[in-house]
Amino acid sequence: MKKIALIGFNIFAPGGTSQSNYNMIEEFHEAGYATAFYNFRPFSKHDVRKLKAEHTYAASTSFYQFQDLDKVDDPDYIFITREEFFCLAPYLRKVSTAKIIGEIHAPLPMVNEEDLERYLPYMSFVRVATDSVKKQIEAKYDFHRVYAQTVSLKHIKTVELPYETKMIDEDGFVNLAVRARFDYVKDIPYSIRLMDYLVNFKGYNNYRFFITGYGPAKTLYRNLIKYYNLEDNVLLNEDTPADHIYLSTSFMETFGYSIVEEFSEGHPVALYSGDDGVLKENFGEFADCMWITKNIAKDAAALVEFVGQEHYAADYQHNLKLIEAIKADYVGKFEVNTAGDNAAEKNESDELTLESTLAVVAKKMRQDGMRKFRKFYYKIKKVPGLGSLVSQDWIREPAMNILRAMTGSVKAPDEPEGKLSPHKYFIESFHGSNFSGDPKYFALAIRDRDPQAEIFVSSRNQLVDMEAGNYGFTPVRTGSLKYIEQFQKCKYVFMNGNTLDKAGKRDGQVFIETWHGFPMKKMVNDLEDENQREIESTAFAPRMQKWDYLTTSSDYNTELLESAFKLADNKELTILGNGTPKNEYLLAHDGDEAEKERIFEKYFNRPYNGNEHFVLFCPTWRKGNRGEVSELDLTEVINKLPENYELIVKLHPNEGGMRKHYSDLDPRIYCFYNELVDIQELYVLADVLISDYSSAIFDYAMLDKKTIVMQEDEDDYAKKIGWYFDSETECGLKGKKYTEDELVAAILAPDDDREYNRLIKERLMTNEHIGATEDALNLIVGRGSNSF
Repeated sequence: MKKIALIGFNIFAPGGTSQSNYNMIEEFHEAGYATAFYNFRPFSKHDVRKLKAEHTYAASTSFYQFQDLDKVDDPDYIFITREEFFCLAPYLRKVSTAKIIGEIHAPLPMVNEEDLERYLPYMSFVRVATDSVKKQIEAKYDFHRVYAQTVSLKHIKTVELPYETKMIDEDGFVNLAVRARFDYVKDIPYSIRLMDYLVNFKGYNNYRFFITGYGPAKTLYRNLIKYYNLEDNVLLNEDTPADHIYLSTSFMETFGYSIVEEFSEGHPVALYSGDDGVLKENFGEFADCMWITKNIAKDAAALVEFVGQEHYAADYQHNLKLIEAIKADYVGKFEVNTAGDNAAEKNESDELTLESTLAVVAKKMRQDGMRKFRKFYYKIKKVPGLGSLVSQDWIREPAMNILRAMTGSVKAPDEPEGKLSPHKYFIESFHGSNFSGDPKYFALAIRDRDPQAEIFVSSRNQLVDMEAGNYGFTPVRTGSLKYIEQFQKCKYVFMNGNTLDKAGKRDGQVFIETWHGFPMKKMVNDLEDENQREIESTAFAPRMQKWDYLTTSSDYNTELLESAFKLADNKELTILGNGTPKNEYLLAHDGDEAEKERIFEKYFNRPYNGNEHFVLFCPTWRKGNRGEVSELDLTEVINKLPENYELIVKLHPNEGGMRKHYSDLDPRIYCFYNELVDIQELYVLADVLISDYSSAIFDYAMLDKKTIVMQEDEDDYAKKIGWYFDSETECGLKGKKYTEDELVAAILAPDDDREYNRLIKERLMTNEHIGATEDALNLIVGRGSNSF
């Protein structure tokens, strides 16, 4: 009897990979193979009994712990069903003559390149889902033992079910649905935005969206549902109506079990092709399918049209035939695909032992300080009564959030692994609290210059994940083990503050400091408060020594930063005083109506009509807690302005907790999540800026628009912090304390001269120009294509 062994993460937990493993066991069982499964996660006899009761075809399957891999009894085939376990291949090749099959379940961009480079030679064959991925692996790694075959669809039924020809249910609802793990790759936030457009803008109140699943982004989805006032239309983990359209907007998939399941049950599907086009490759021939483009207005119109169409039984039958063709003879196709000699390399080193191999696996699978708590949680779950209690969301989620906060700090590896890559770039923007500023615009330019670029973005939460992911960049949780590991592989690090001390700096790494604003208020070594100056200067000095480059806007900007940071102490620092990427963006889009339209649609999720006038209020942070950012009644201000005026309050990240207060003040007052805001974009959108001691007034001058300086605590601020220069003397901008009526009058007053903008550009921001980003990158990383 032929034998197979499968190696996986946790077949006892739900998920697409587990379903694939169940299917494989059943397929090979029916083909007369004996099966064994090696599980990474610890499991109990109870887990085995439960699984065998649910999947009777697994009754004869043997289940082993990972530590029992030395007992593998030389089967015909060994399947490695998780990419992180590819490191087992050298050991398995040493102790077994089996053909080793590496299964790639994750989208290729999410698979560790170094693992593929190192371990592919030990694989007999590698299975991928599509021909396009097969060609990518062959071209990139010069590895040609690759075959394209979908995962087994054994569990998918191809018997025609009762079929609804219309997609409006008997109560008049149009039901959309998705089943997915809750993470940023699935891009469910786009579907929520689509619902906002349909319901709140187009008035389709009968549209509902049912989201079913689990995972870390659940809190994000809840927040977005409240943010868009969709509590009645977007429902989390509630029973999905039988009549529905499946909606998948995932950035990428390898196949899409849930999608083919929906087709098999006769449900129409609205589907994004994936950033890599793989889903179009998988389902391009299926009927009853509309293709999402990730353009809100177009997708909404197409979806409404799709809903209004008849859905014919012939299309359903066509889809069932396609599924049958994919399902047919899985093992037979596999045997043909893996016929031939076992050409994989062997490793006979005496140092290659199961113990040393499992140590490599353990290092790859370590997550963070939460791992020990997860182990404890899995043990508790098996306790009768207590297990069902701790599984309840109202207990589990708050407990996990508390533990994450407690264990957020992880120890950096003693020795960084892997070589620095000149095509890996790390973006540290506002310490992960936001993705914007110079680091963002460097990242966008790098993406255009370097086709091989891998760009990692520090992210403190799922909102920043979402924003970075929208640009195709990879977010990594600030301070996590993955953060440190990726940081230490990136040759170039761009930041506008400082990097984490525990991440260190490797030989050969290049740190580019962009600082986050032109200083008006004193900083670090120049602070008026002697005690605070001592604290900040002591902490800052060793961090500044890591910098290799510093971007500035002018000689005067450089002079102020030299004083604040004692730059002369860093003998290796190169000053790039020829302008900044964030202000190049402003210069490039001054008066750009198309860009203004894009920005409006990004923040308001509506088409731009050009009639609104936006006033942007950017108050500076004050140390300590305060309940409001201004003494003024902003509701009174907005009510005294014409109806086509609207106010955007941009809070400092340290005061983001006041967002809901300001967003609830009035329908014409907006306060967005800080994590989603790029202040440069709001500058382009706004007609008037109100600020106090912020460098916003200097950046905003690039657009030659009206600025109002509102200072409500100038004397107190001067004593505690101090000024580098007087803004009235230097650039003609005088701050004052306004009443509501005075502020309204200032907003509406003609301001055709705006001499202050000319003075700012001539005296403070002398060197800002289009081409600054490319000039800097040519010096830092070498010549490339134009950035804008």
